[in-house]
Amino acid sequence: MIRTRLSRATGIFLVAGSMAFSLSANAAQGLYSADDLMDAEVFDSNGEEIGEVENILMDDNMSVHSLVIKTGDVLGLGGRDVVAERGTFTLRMEGEGANEFGDQDYEVHIEATQDEVKELPEYDESWWNQTSDAMSQAWENTKETSRSAWEDTKQATSSAWQNVKQGVGGMSDGAEDKVEN
Repeated sequence: MIRTRLSRATGIFLVAGSMAFSLSANAAQGLYSADDLMDAEVFDSNGEEIGEVENILMDDNMSVHSLVIKTGDVLGLGGRDVVAERGTFTLRMEGEGANEFGDQDYEVHIEATQDEVKELPEYDESWWNQTSDAMSQAWENTKETSRSAWEDTKQATSSAWQNVKQGVGGMSDGAEDKVEN
C-alpha cells in the first residue's frame, strides 16, 4: 500500500516536472539560428521596414559584432549595405512557430529612424579595414594593460612581503631583548 502511494506520488511528480520543463524550454528565447536570421526583415524605430539582414559579423569571441543590413533596394537592385553594431538593434522571434525547432521567423528592430539609418557606416573594404585595425589595437591595449597590472601586482606583493618580513624580524629582536633582561 505504501509502495503504491509512493509510486503514484513519484509518477505525478515526474509528469508535472517534465511538463513544467517542456513549457519553460518552449517559452525560452536566447538561442538563435544564424541561417534563419539571414534575410530577416529589419524595421526602424517607427516600425517601418527598412531592409533585410545581408550578413552577420562575428568578433574573436564568436559573438555577434554587428549586422550588415541591405537598405533601399528595389526588386533586389540598388540600395546600400550599412552596418548596425551590437547594442543598436534587437532581435524578435515572430509567428506561430517562433518556439519550434527549425521554424523561426525573425524580425530585427533597429533603434534608429530612417534618416539615422542613412548615416550608418557603409559596409565596404574601408569600413572592414578600419574596424579590424581598431579591434586589433584594442586587443593589444588590453594585453598591455593586463601585463602592466600583473607586474604592478607582483611588485606590490613583493614589497608587502618584505615589509612583513622586516616587521616580524623586528618583533623577534624585541622579544629576544625582553627575554634577556
